[in-house]
Amino acid sequence: MPRVEIVGERRRAHDAGFRAGVVTESLVPGTRIQELARRHGICASLIYRWRRLAAPQVGAASAVRLVPVRGIETRAPTTHAGPARPVGGAGREGMIEIELSNGVRVRVGGEVSVAALRRVMMVLGG
Repeated sequence: MPRVEIVGERRRAHDAGFRAGVVTESLVPGTRIQELARRHGICASLIYRWRRLAAPQVGAASAVRLVPVRGIETRAPTTHAGPARPVGGAGREGMIEIELSNGVRVRVGGEVSVAALRRVMMVLGG
């Protein structure tokens, strides 16, 4: 008697256009990978794999990292003695302080150029 093999489930082959479309959808802010996978009838792990494979073509958009930001009070509380003054004396208005995950703090005044700040942050690993 000849042997008959029944294949119940086969892996589907997805073309490059389909994969690129799913990866593009997955990069939209707020997209939930599980929902995207369910909508397309695929496993979420496939989307993550396709994103990794597409990373060199995606470029800088995939290199974006989110970091926590915390605001701090820069003015002394107002009392009945007079108006508020900047904490630490004059010249601190427009000042921001960036604390990196390695503990390094960078204080920047409003007069710093974006290009200079970008160079400093790249050197410090921010």
